[in-house]
Amino acid sequence: MTRTTRNAVFSVIIFIIAYSFFVVKVHSTFSDYSDIIVGTTFFFTLFIGYFITRQNDRYSSISDQLTSNDGLFSYLYRITSLVPRIQAEVRDIVRDHYMKIVESKNLAYHVTHPSNTLTRMTKALASLTDEENDSTPSVGAAWGFLFEVISDLQITRKKILNLYSEKLVPFQWAVVYILALLLIVSFNFVPSTSILIDILKICFGTAVFISILLLKQLDNLTLFGDSAGMNSVEDILRIVDEKDAAELAGKTK
Repeated sequence: MTRTTRNAVFSVIIFIIAYSFFVVKVHSTFSDYSDIIVGTTFFFTLFIGYFITRQNDRYSSISDQLTSNDGLFSYLYRITSLVPRIQAEVRDIVRDHYMKIVESKNLAYHVTHPSNTLTRMTKALASLTDEENDSTPSVGAAWGFLFEVISDLQITRKKILNLYSEKLVPFQWAVVYILALLLIVSFNFVPSTSILIDILKICFGTAVFISILLLKQLDNLTLFGDSAGMNSVEDILRIVDEKDAAELAGKTK
């Protein structure tokens, strides 16, 4: 269980205990409580649904952009095999790039921190000599496209940086918290005629709390923990370390 999951479970348990005490000890009587519940439920559902959808789309977009980055780095490494000297430099650059991601457990480490990966990669590709260029007919055509890949990587980085900044602002959080508080309190307006009613109140209140917790994790990009997306990172490291090639070679013997 990841730290994010543990914190979420602990928060839910604390809420259930606190809200259960509120439901059992605090009783209010209102004749028109159904109108209040309907109104607060409608507005809370409207706003929480919109914000969750928006932040989920943001999360998916960031994941897609990061995966595209992995594909472009893999492509750069494979194509530079036409010039072994440059491929060795690219291998070191890509390994350094992804080892920082593994160590920090942050897929967007090079977006949120200063990075010289693309600068190093550009210099490595630009070091192609005339002799190396003439050694294989396809090198010249491939090299021109590789610089376009560098451009795509830069554009992708800017897109991810922009997506990271699209978090909910304090005013939006205030709307969610106020509506959630009103809804949780209004549940208790329903007369407690049996223990089943109290249990239903606690379940509805917990559902509201979990919805906010889900939105918070989407907003912070922590919903799926630190392991999400790491399979692609590990795959890139296997490629540059030639582990896949070694396994294939072993199977063909």
